[in-house]
Amino acid sequence: MRHHGKARFQQRRRRGAALIAAVLVLTGLGTTAASAAATAVEVTAKLGGDPVTVRTAEPGQDAIVAFQAVAGQRALVEITDIRLGSMWVYLRDTKGATLRQASCGDGVDCVLDTAELTASGRYSVYLDASQVSYGVATVRLHEVPPDVTAGYTIGDPATTVTMDAPGQNAYLVFKGRAGQRIFTRVSAGTTGVITAYLLDPAGVSLGGGVCDVPCDIDATVLRADGEHRLLLSPSGVRTGSLTAQVLDVPADVEAVTGIGRPAPVTTTAPGQNARVLFDAEAGAKVTVAVSESGFTTGRISLHGPKGETLASGECTRDCALTGVPLTASGTHSVLLDPAGAQTGTAVVTITISAPDVLVGVVPGGDPVTLTVVEAGQNAAVVFGGAAKQHVSAVLSKGSLGKATASLRAPDGTVLVSASCATACFLDVRSLPAAGRYTLHVDPDGANTGSITVQVHDVPADAVVTAVPGGDAVPLTTAVPGQNGFANFAVKRGERTFVQLIGGTFGNAPGYLRDPSGTDLASSQCASGCVFDAGAATVDGTYRIALDPQGAETGGITVRVFAVPADAVVPTAPGRGPVPVATTTPGQGALVVFDAVAGQRLSARLGGGTFGGSGSASAGLRRPDGSWLVNPVFCGVSCFLDAVTADATGTYTLFVDPQGAAVGSITAEVFDVVDAAVDAVAGGDPVGVRTGTPGQNAVVSFRGGAGMRVSVRLTGGTFGAATATLRGPDGITLASLGSCGSTCFADTVTLPAAGAYSVLINPSGAAVGSGTVQVHDVPPDASASVTVGGGPATVSVTVPGQNAAVTFDGAAGQVVTLVIEAGTGTTAYQLRGADGTLLASRSGTAAALVTLGPVTLTASGTQTLTLNPGAHAVGSSAVTAT
Repeated sequence: MRHHGKARFQQRRRRGAALIAAVLVLTGLGTTAASAAATAVEVTAKLGGDPVTVRTAEPGQDAIVAFQAVAGQRALVEITDIRLGSMWVYLRDTKGATLRQASCGDGVDCVLDTAELTASGRYSVYLDASQVSYGVATVRLHEVPPDVTAGYTIGDPATTVTMDAPGQNAYLVFKGRAGQRIFTRVSAGTTGVITAYLLDPAGVSLGGGVCDVPCDIDATVLRADGEHRLLLSPSGVRTGSLTAQVLDVPADVEAVTGIGRPAPVTTTAPGQNARVLFDAEAGAKVTVAVSESGFTTGRISLHGPKGETLASGECTRDCALTGVPLTASGTHSVLLDPAGAQTGTAVVTITISAPDVLVGVVPGGDPVTLTVVEAGQNAAVVFGGAAKQHVSAVLSKGSLGKATASLRAPDGTVLVSASCATACFLDVRSLPAAGRYTLHVDPDGANTGSITVQVHDVPADAVVTAVPGGDAVPLTTAVPGQNGFANFAVKRGERTFVQLIGGTFGNAPGYLRDPSGTDLASSQCASGCVFDAGAATVDGTYRIALDPQGAETGGITVRVFAVPADAVVPTAPGRGPVPVATTTPGQGALVVFDAVAGQRLSARLGGGTFGGSGSASAGLRRPDGSWLVNPVFCGVSCFLDAVTADATGTYTLFVDPQGAAVGSITAEVFDVVDAAVDAVAGGDPVGVRTGTPGQNAVVSFRGGAGMRVSVRLTGGTFGAATATLRGPDGITLASLGSCGSTCFADTVTLPAAGAYSVLINPSGAAVGSGTVQVHDVPPDASASVTVGGGPATVSVTVPGQNAAVTFDGAAGQVVTLVIEAGTGTTAYQLRGADGTLLASRSGTAAALVTLGPVTLTASGTQTLTLNPGAHAVGSSAVTAT
């Protein structure tokens, strides 16, 4: 591809690397020597006492909450109001060993579950913050009382246990015997999410997990005689009551039936399953149907004579296992497992599935329709194939609801498959061996219906030859699965551009490949596409590979252009406009000129005929070929703003038409020297003018440390511009905002003595003039008034100056201020003696503005500030009543 694309990529990569390096340095990750970690903040808390707040002030600083405990106490740690970023939290014992740990983050409460404290002494909660985290969190140490224990007898009514403290669990204790089957249900509760486990006499879990109430532990066979326990543990710091029951589960219900004879089964106890037995021979395919079910949810499974699972699935009321092949002769069983505590009746019926539908076809012959009329029945077409034969299959007009189609080799290997309810396409590039092939259609579940199948004998791929600079050639594929190739021969260094137009495909990716077969580029070529092959790196045959997707066939026209050298036009900065044109797709245009390091340059392009703003790009390259200005859209016009040349040599303004675009454009390169004018802070306004696109205007003035200045531009003819106030180091101190005709920068206090400047930057290629005045802003005006007395007048004489009017008042006093405004649009704020904002509003010139009545919050001097908008000046009279 073109050199400029590679250069652009490399520049972006360098820029990305520099950005990453900057971020690493800022975060402290890019230095080899990390700064020493700040000492951890430590606070003391009481187990079972009030929450404490920990606060860290530096990134990466850790925090410790220490507390005393005696052996035998139990603790749960709760952390709330986390604004500390990400962190790990550890509960450590008297020797520093970790008892509990958790990962915590902002905005989410965090809990370290109950821990047994086995020794007396100092324990700690350690908050280990990430390298960039700091802030606050609230830690509470809950003392956890002994767990609640309730005795219970299997089969008794449900019992309720209550947990009053965070971290407290409950145990339902009951006796059981080996081989006994039980069902456990937590039927109600006020704790929300819980953990429930059934524990044997040795404390080993027999089942359970995390669940929402109500929840069940399904039928469980006890493995030993003795005392068992049901552990009930509320999540986090939740407390409340839970109601639980343990029931004896009788033997599963069994029924014996025959093929085609419905078998009703009824379960009467939670956890009890139903089993239906039937005899069948190996090789048969059966369908198991459940109907008239009283169960809303559950599972169904079919098992062979040795108990092996042949099929299983979910069962929501009526359900079926369809077309299951039996692998052995003998007694089979259907297991129906209702979910949870459900009981009820269902009818199970086993039927022999109808034989599969088989139709013989010939690749390349007519389509055939396969029809499935019974649940569990499959269908297939069979055909003879030769080794390395290329076949494809189009399946259409399906009404199967949901099905899978697969093409199988003579040895049963699946070569390709697809979901195929209504239509699909199977493509095999080459058959692996001679023999009998099967295209198998397997409807899901009890689905029936039909689908039309056509097997194609795919001919060799369509191949055409194109000549660079010659006529366009048509490329056509006629059979689904057939690809197309357009070959063209080039010699090393020759440049080519490939255009495909008039395509009739719905979806056909295209690829440009070099003589070794490596893909150089790809594009969607259904209706048309282009490939800029650039300069060939080796002699040989390049090709366009067209891969129609699915059953797509169609045609497209291919033309290969011999691309001449890029058009080159010399110029010089300030010489005037020069036209440049391209005549062949893939050709670029270069406007070249010499420049010296430090010279400022801009470029304006206009009158482009490439076909639209996005139909070409333009950028400025350094003498070494790298981008000084990255390309921008320039199909019609564009402007490259002033930049400083960083090397002496020949620069290139590169115009790159996109796709197959050709056309012309006029380019002009400018030698840019900013217009410089000196001004005096507090002195007369000065005029500025720019006449060259990209030229800025710079108004310089001397300032002293602590001096207050404001800046105003008037009479601007730039159309659009920005203006900024810059310090002696070039850093922006204030922005004057959008500045095409007028703008203003409010008062700025200068940080140091030195040369300051106002930079006016016209937008794009705009030029114009204006008047700039730098004001020396005196201290804010002030006056005082007495509540109930006469008005006080305060005057603002310089744009950017504010004013303040003070008066004495007492807490609880109600005061109203009336301002006769004379300073244009002004923002008013009344603050009490304690700094509290009591009232605020804005008003306009020549209008009475009223603040209040306002109740004063503190005794002392109250202050009304007046902040005129923009450059307004004038006097205001203030009365307090």
